[in-house]
Amino acid sequence: LRDSFDELATDISGDIDLVVRTSIDEGGDRINRLPFPEEVLDLLTDVPGVRNVWPTVQAWNVVPLYIDEDGDLKAIGTSGGAPQFGFNVTPPDGSDYGNTTNVSEGSQLFLTDGRLPSRTESVLDPATVGEFALDNKTADDFGFEIGETYTVSAPGGNRQFVLVGTANFGDPDEDKNFGANLSLFDEETTQEIANKVGLYDEISIYLEDGADEAATMGQIQERLDLATDEFRAVLAGLPEDQQIQLSAFGQTELEVVTAETKIAEDQSDFDQFIDIISSVLLAFAIIAVVVSAFIINNTFSIVIGQRVRELALLRALGATGRQISRSVKLEAVVIGVVATALGLVAGYLLSTLLVWVLVNIGFGDLPGSIPVRPRTIAAASIVGVGATLLSAIGPSRRVRKIPPVAALRDDVRLTPTGMRRRLIVGSAVALAGIGALAAGMTIELSTRAVLTAIGGGALAAFMGVYLLSPAVTRPVAMVLGWPIRKVYRIPGRLATDNARRAPRRTAATAAALTIGLALVSLAAVVSDSIKATFLSTLDQSVEADLFVYPGTFNPQAGFSAELGSDLQNLAAEQPDLVESAMTMRWTMGGVKIGGDFKDLVAAELEILAEHMNIQVIEGSESGAGTNGLLVHVDPAGDLGLAVGDPVPIDF
Repeated sequence: LRDSFDELATDISGDIDLVVRTSIDEGGDRINRLPFPEEVLDLLTDVPGVRNVWPTVQAWNVVPLYIDEDGDLKAIGTSGGAPQFGFNVTPPDGSDYGNTTNVSEGSQLFLTDGRLPSRTESVLDPATVGEFALDNKTADDFGFEIGETYTVSAPGGNRQFVLVGTANFGDPDEDKNFGANLSLFDEETTQEIANKVGLYDEISIYLEDGADEAATMGQIQERLDLATDEFRAVLAGLPEDQQIQLSAFGQTELEVVTAETKIAEDQSDFDQFIDIISSVLLAFAIIAVVVSAFIINNTFSIVIGQRVRELALLRALGATGRQISRSVKLEAVVIGVVATALGLVAGYLLSTLLVWVLVNIGFGDLPGSIPVRPRTIAAASIVGVGATLLSAIGPSRRVRKIPPVAALRDDVRLTPTGMRRRLIVGSAVALAGIGALAAGMTIELSTRAVLTAIGGGALAAFMGVYLLSPAVTRPVAMVLGWPIRKVYRIPGRLATDNARRAPRRTAATAAALTIGLALVSLAAVVSDSIKATFLSTLDQSVEADLFVYPGTFNPQAGFSAELGSDLQNLAAEQPDLVESAMTMRWTMGGVKIGGDFKDLVAAELEILAEHMNIQVIEGSESGAGTNGLLVHVDPAGDLGLAVGDPVPIDF
């Protein structure tokens, strides 16, 4: 999966050499990268060594609408939460490339049918019918037909477009878009639907063969810095209200980076998602290994206990205790090797099943094959054989004590170790675990310290219970076995006696079940706790009845301001149906205050109290005005802010 996303990151950048964009400070959210004036393009075309430039304009949450089988108007969707993009694909020379031909150097799109969209009239006029194209998979999945007119919802509003073509992303023969919906427009139309008229998000640069990349980057950066200084000088001469409107652009810097840098950043963004899946799978793997270790240890103890006479006979024939112990360890190694081989095969089959599930929940066809690297085989072998060997060490040490004369007895068995030391160690570990749990839940600590205390305490408490469990196995088995003996009589009594006869074996067998039940209980308690906390927070802080938001994996995508206006008009026209409607916009890490990135929410403060109970501690939201700001009590205290203080903000 990681290789597939790495391949996607490479496909996104294509064959570009350099990228011009606005810079962000380290730690900022790259989704919040600001666009820049399109005049920057003119600075790059005549730089020595530059062969071609390709400007890119992109919009989130661009959603074509279609008519379903019941005749209802529906929005296309991605069950896996993949993004829905709109961007420009007009070739630099304006020509129309043929089928299965690369649309442009910058787009990595290949036409499969029809043609590229061209400019009609400005779609800022709702009466204009524009042109657009779709990725081939989206068109096939939702039945879009070339030549038909469809409504497309975008940040700039809902507009009518004629579908003029379909294309594959990344490859002429297959769509490698991972289930994303790609809507394609000409450059000016993309700027209009994205609310970025006169702006670009990026400019891709292609160098001449043999051009000095470092020297070319230096010349480009000099021109960008000069243009930025000139813009700030012009901004300083504008009226104050215009300076406020353009202040965000005045604070930005332009930068030029290599394609390798951009690819690495995209791969890092994808890796954040992959790391979540990897962490979950790793947690399950660790749990499986721990549970298996208990079962293996118990199995070896039982098997060796049944082979005491056989091992004693070997001692009688001259084998030493060390040799007997080595033979048991060798058996464990052989079993571990066989189990590892079977596990690798089963793991590969499960990986294939996981890929199938991801494809069917909306990820699209995942490019590439499932990699089986030597390091994967080595790691699996070390863990599999190592866990088996470690689990067999205890039983292998006990066989050293088998005397040769044991071969002459029928009732011989392994001598159990004393319980005293086990009880002392188990009590100490259990008390330490309980103490750590209590400290994590009662003492004011950092988040990391709390998680460490609770996690370590839970693990120590479990190990303590496991060590102490043989001491209570007999009475517990007697009590729990009472109803079984009453119902099943002789079989029930045999089962109870079997559990009471070997308390260590019973405790070890029950340990695996204990882990499973503990995990189920943990999941149930945590999920219910989070749900209850979330619902309680909503109940206390939210006054609104309904929310409208885009159904995409990017929670910052937003939707058109037209829809917000329509909902507010509905409240004005039908107050009996809608009492009040408030529009909001928010971004994660979108502003920098006091050197740290902060989340920002834009809302209509005059009616905020009608929709949310924000519990204003000091000041009032009603008198904030257009330049007002409400700050949460925690960062306000950290920054030493009071009501009326100016707050410098970097966007």
